[in-house]
Amino acid sequence: MKTDESVSDLIGLVEQAETDCANYWTRKNLNYNLRYCLWPGQDDSGRKLSAVLGKPAFPWDGATDSKIRLSDMIVNERVRMLKNSFAKSRMSIVPTETTDMQAGRKVETVVKWLLNSHCAAMTKREVELAANIRETYGLAVMGIFWRRTTRNEVLTFRLDSLQQTYSETGDPNLALIIEAILDPTQEEAVAREMEILLPGQGTIANVRKLRETGEFQYDSPYIFENLPDWQAYEPWEDIVFPPSTYDLQRAPFIACRELLREDDIREREVTEGYDPKWIEEAVKHKGVYRRNARNLHRMTDSILLSDDRDLIEVWRVYQKKWNEGIGAMEVICTHIQPHVPAMAAKSEPMGYEHGQYPFIELPLERTTRPLIESRGVPELLSTHQQEIKTQRDFRSDRASLTILPPLKVPANRGKLDIVLGPAKQLPERRPNEFSWMAPPVPDNATIEIEAATRRDVDEYFGIPRPDMAPQRALLAQQDLVDTWLADCSLILQQTFQLAQQYLDDVQFVRVAGGMPIPFRASRQEIQGKFDMRLDFDARTFDSEALETKIKGLMGLIPLDVMGVIDRVGLVRFLFSSIDPNMSEFLIKDVEAAAQQEIEDEQVQFTKIAAGTEPPLKEDGQNAQLRLQTLQGIIQANPAVTQRYQQDEIFRNMLDARMQAFSFALQQQQNAQIGRVGAQPALQKMAQQQGGAPA
Repeated sequence: MKTDESVSDLIGLVEQAETDCANYWTRKNLNYNLRYCLWPGQDDSGRKLSAVLGKPAFPWDGATDSKIRLSDMIVNERVRMLKNSFAKSRMSIVPTETTDMQAGRKVETVVKWLLNSHCAAMTKREVELAANIRETYGLAVMGIFWRRTTRNEVLTFRLDSLQQTYSETGDPNLALIIEAILDPTQEEAVAREMEILLPGQGTIANVRKLRETGEFQYDSPYIFENLPDWQAYEPWEDIVFPPSTYDLQRAPFIACRELLREDDIREREVTEGYDPKWIEEAVKHKGVYRRNARNLHRMTDSILLSDDRDLIEVWRVYQKKWNEGIGAMEVICTHIQPHVPAMAAKSEPMGYEHGQYPFIELPLERTTRPLIESRGVPELLSTHQQEIKTQRDFRSDRASLTILPPLKVPANRGKLDIVLGPAKQLPERRPNEFSWMAPPVPDNATIEIEAATRRDVDEYFGIPRPDMAPQRALLAQQDLVDTWLADCSLILQQTFQLAQQYLDDVQFVRVAGGMPIPFRASRQEIQGKFDMRLDFDARTFDSEALETKIKGLMGLIPLDVMGVIDRVGLVRFLFSSIDPNMSEFLIKDVEAAAQQEIEDEQVQFTKIAAGTEPPLKEDGQNAQLRLQTLQGIIQANPAVTQRYQQDEIFRNMLDARMQAFSFALQQQQNAQIGRVGAQPALQKMAQQQGGAPA
């Protein structure tokens, strides 16, 4: 499949972007080495050795060379916070039209199923990886794709199945086919009919097997996976775009790299329509890459990459191009292999109907427009980490001098092997010939300097300290979480839009338990039907603050004299604040909860009708709805009305149950009267007239 733009031109775009970002490589190298405490001349002993350094060690050979993992510690702490906030955030799916509110609840169920059940391992892995890349280098990119993979099953086509179908249907055409199968002179005609029935299986050999053995087997490929596929990308390692880009959706091109095995590439002939000729050329370049090695910015790489020899480098280049024929911009996706310049695997308009690049940027900060100017945590801590290392090395070296200070020896003393240690003896020619150099004077200044440096770091990143105002730390944590979740909500938005395109209605019904509208949508609906957001309160990390918040919310309920508080929403919010998973399992939709109350009360009525009186609950039920249900049963059914009038035991059991519900309602009203000092006049008149329970 040839492309309008040559493969070399596309690779040129990538190489130019890499050249323009030479300084970014330097910053990535700084961030990586600071986080993992790497520098030239290190030794596993944690000492500065002249033999390893290739020059005299300072201050002496064997001096302390400590690793201060300040950057790694803070990155890990922030990554844990980002992971937890994503996992425990409250998802809100808001339809653009008020008539779609019920559908929004169903959609929310499907999205949560996709992320937390169907693709749980992928979600956890890629979110953690994206958070680490973001905090280390200042920027991560999440690719949002849809993955389809295949498997094969062996099926059997049987002659007796045709005969059974004929006996059930009496189809004369089936009779002719069966007769032709049994006739050796009609093999070619049967093969043609077989090809129509089972494409690819219409061969004379299969017809003969069917006639001679009564069956033949054939391979039947099927779609094994049909699900979202997130890929967390490290900029300028896995993904490249113009350095001036400040919004990926506005970038003129985005190129991302994959390393695939031969079987994966061959499968894409079926799942993605790769050109078979390109595949044969691409597999000839296993282990051959555009760059000499991965992770060029790293000083060392602990990952074993010996299997690179079996991988094939594939680049997907997404470009915005003006189509003069249709008078609109298109996103063209071209799959290439750098060493196959004559053709591409495929080049066509991107198939995703949301119309966007399938990438969302996750910057750590936005202080300037270009995304790559966002700074990583290690470079923000560079001097602080070095300062703490200096003080730590100083204290360790001073301890070494204190334990074993230099020994003063007379200058005219001949060569003597001196062995120092407990119970060792030094032969003296004259008294006090040997003496120790005075050790350094004890000094706490280094401890104070390190403490001051750590205090600066804590204040910068909002890490709680006893001497810090609590709201300052909370504000920093909340800002970190809000920025992260705002970008993650865009990831969910694209994921859901792909689900609308690729999931079928049957899957939707199976997961959501109903479908008020068709799930598979048109392009217009995919691009603007629902908006998503993720919310998380950083105070959830503080159990005491969470308890205070819950008590405060509960204390506001008595003030709701106008009934403006959504009690169901409040209960849902409180549960989700404590544990989102608990909320998922325990909180039902209002409609479902009401229906369950009605159905349960109908069951209780059945027990009464059978002569068994069910127990009465004190609370935890909708007294108003249950009372209305019982009254409705009595009024709607003449037979029940007649029995109610004639059967004293039946009437007494029903009256007792309805009185219990009326009492519960009265208690609620008394509580309201106790707060406001009076009962609404219309409600009181209705009760006096018997129109409502007293």
